[in-house]
Amino acid sequence: MITAVAMSGGVDSSAAAWLLQNDVALKKLYPDNKLIGVTHWWDELRLSSPDLQNRAESVCQRIGIPYHIFDVGSLFKTCVMDDFASCYVAGSTPNPCVRCNEKIRFNAFYSLCMDFILEKSSENAEDFHFCTGHYVRTEQRNGSLFLKKAVDSSKDQSYMLYRIPKEVLSHCIFPLGEYTKDRIKDIASEQGFFGKAIEESQDICFINDDYISFLRRHLSEKELVALDKPGEIFDMEGNYLGPSRGFLQYTIGQRKGLGLGNGPWYVASVDADQNRVTVGRKSQLGVQYFCIKDTNWFVVPPEVESGKTLECKVQVRYNSTEYPCRLKQTANGLFSVELSQSAIATPGQSAVFYDGDLVIGGGIICYG
Repeated sequence: MITAVAMSGGVDSSAAAWLLQNDVALKKLYPDNKLIGVTHWWDELRLSSPDLQNRAESVCQRIGIPYHIFDVGSLFKTCVMDDFASCYVAGSTPNPCVRCNEKIRFNAFYSLCMDFILEKSSENAEDFHFCTGHYVRTEQRNGSLFLKKAVDSSKDQSYMLYRIPKEVLSHCIFPLGEYTKDRIKDIASEQGFFGKAIEESQDICFINDDYISFLRRHLSEKELVALDKPGEIFDMEGNYLGPSRGFLQYTIGQRKGLGLGNGPWYVASVDADQNRVTVGRKSQLGVQYFCIKDTNWFVVPPEVESGKTLECKVQVRYNSTEYPCRLKQTANGLFSVELSQSAIATPGQSAVFYDGDLVIGGGIICYG
């Protein structure tokens, strides 16, 4: 067995590599496991700095495993950056980290690592595994493998990973799922990996300023016309409140920078076709019904397959509240979601469904 450990140069991935090599339970679960450290790179990304690569390589040297870097620049631009810009042009608010996990980390990068290892060794595809420093677990239940929430609920990343293909999930190892973040920091410190911990960034890795500046650099001339074309702002009752800077410059839930009196106002929706922004009071923002598209299920529940209603819980934004809901497949191939109470469900974001700690699956929010 051979495992590619995705190394970012940070505390989490470094601790994950060390645990695979030293944790008694993991060694018993994965005996004779040979490790290789791997990093996906593109020189336009903040997370691809030489300093971080050097840190990743130094950890690999310390624990005695080889280290390799794979360039995914062209794929990242197409699958993540272009998708991010296209979603905004269409009037939705994308989550690029979800797309990166789906298209790059657990797809293209995963395949590059596997092909490289199989070419250099006598191992076969069944013996290949992929390890990351994400806070998530897996569980086999009723013949299906599910993602499962991490022990440390404050760091759980199951929402971000719901789009991992089922066939890839069976080859994944997530050592940090059973640990708290504080314990992982202690492990990194005890092993002397870094003299100073890296500050965790919550920003989008390919945007160094703001998303509007990114769109100005990324969009075509025709699309830039839409970016700068003034539009209109209306309230929830259809009353005109004033001009807008153009729909691209507003996101659902936004409060600041609206330029309206008698506030506070919040952006309730944006209409790309009409270049129209609708605002409302905070109490008016939530919805109790929406649809999802572009779904990924770890198992399609029988109730959904047969057209019946499945009762479960849903999370409509990372690190947000879970809401009881009813999930049902519609005639047009979408899935309808009825919430037990109003919540802000933003088109372009993900809705992820849970049965207790298990991830059933999810999809991209739309309004059908």
